[in-house]
Amino acid sequence: MADNLKDKSVKAFFWVVVDKLGSSTSNFLITIILARLLSPAEFGLLAMVMIFFELSSTFIQSGFSFALIREEEISEDDKSTTFVFNLVVAVGCYGLLFFTAPAIAVFFDQPMLTSIVRIMGLMLIINASGSIQQTVLTHRIDFKTQTKIRFITVVLSGGIAILLAYLGWGVWALVAKLLLNELFNTILLWFHNTWRLRLVFSRTSFQKLFGFGSRLLAEALIDKFFRQIVQVLIGKFFSVVTLGYYSQANNFTNMAANNFQQAIQKITYPILSKLKDDLSRLKEGYRQVIKMSSFVIIPIMILMGVLAEPLLSVTVGEKWLPATLFLQLLCAAGITYHLNSINLDLLLVLGRVDLCLRIEIVKKIITGILIVIGIQFGIVGLIVSQVISYYIAILINSYYTRIFLHYPLREQLRDVTSSLVFAVIAGLTVALIQASVDWPPLILLLMGIAGGGSIYIGLHWVFKSDEFRLLLDDLMPRAYKLILKS
Repeated sequence: MADNLKDKSVKAFFWVVVDKLGSSTSNFLITIILARLLSPAEFGLLAMVMIFFELSSTFIQSGFSFALIREEEISEDDKSTTFVFNLVVAVGCYGLLFFTAPAIAVFFDQPMLTSIVRIMGLMLIINASGSIQQTVLTHRIDFKTQTKIRFITVVLSGGIAILLAYLGWGVWALVAKLLLNELFNTILLWFHNTWRLRLVFSRTSFQKLFGFGSRLLAEALIDKFFRQIVQVLIGKFFSVVTLGYYSQANNFTNMAANNFQQAIQKITYPILSKLKDDLSRLKEGYRQVIKMSSFVIIPIMILMGVLAEPLLSVTVGEKWLPATLFLQLLCAAGITYHLNSINLDLLLVLGRVDLCLRIEIVKKIITGILIVIGIQFGIVGLIVSQVISYYIAILINSYYTRIFLHYPLREQLRDVTSSLVFAVIAGLTVALIQASVDWPPLILLLMGIAGGGSIYIGLHWVFKSDEFRLLLDDLMPRAYKLILKS
């Protein structure tokens, strides 16, 4: 059983890598093209309203997806109940956003937001229509199908958005990208994962799922609110252009760290949930996840921070260079994303959502205090307060990992030491070369990626790190066999 589960893990990881190389890279390239065609102000307009859609989407899901994934088998009543509930809540959220759109526009002093909110709101209903299909595929650990769907969706919606931006549609090109992305995704999910729709609402299923999901919902709402509140404050107290710069910097870190962290969560949660009754194997599973995710994420964040200026100049153009400092600060935060997520996932795997809510409240009280202090020092102070909050969160999130798995933070840090030290050496080397030469941005960027990457991988190879040995001796051979079988 252990080998079968590991094979599933490797296969899932393989398809996530394909997803990152295909869908996420395509999405990133599309964003770059749009950034060259559109202005920072147009990106800022969209960022102003994202908090309302993040909160609405979270409320629609209500933690049901995580509850379903934990089940050994998902019954038809569970599927139908989740579908009906999600759809009803989505319609309610859309109605609320439709009627409050003018107030949102007044708050930000941007009249266009009324129409933007009302049109974008439709994606909530579309997303709710396909969420159960996505959950079922994740429960099966079927990331191959999800990867194919996402790639097609990204290319179609992104291609249309680029055409609209070229034709002068401005911010509406970005709105169309989001809306069409949800539409194509839902259509393809239904096509590839057929399910006989039954509009049945089981009170028993609802009580079971909501019993687990309700506290998770509260935790997720609090987390989403504080993740987005910085954008709200920038849009309200600074300018739409400044928010555009911050939004673009956020896009880069999300592409490199947040997307990878979310992919890790998609893989590890259903797999490690199957080990919840064997704590020794569960701990070893988490150790491997932390080591290998750090092996990838830490060097990417450090090198992206060092190469922020040539990266922005080459990809999105010199008009985005004021976002350089924002990107560097967010990269400093991005190093922690996966560690925070993995530590929190343990509580979900063990079913202790009550503790998730408790520590989320503590973290957000601290975050709120930091934001109030930080904003006194302007936009940079506000972002620095956000970065500090992520590092404090590691201390809090790892508390219960120590209690339940006997895997304290000091042991976690020891497991990622080689990746952190080697990445810092690579980053410092690239920074010194960058400071001593006067090369064009493209040459600096290519030199930094190739040189920094080579130094990082070379150090892992020379010192025969656990991560490097696991990659060469276990993961790659298994992945190769699975590819041949596919």
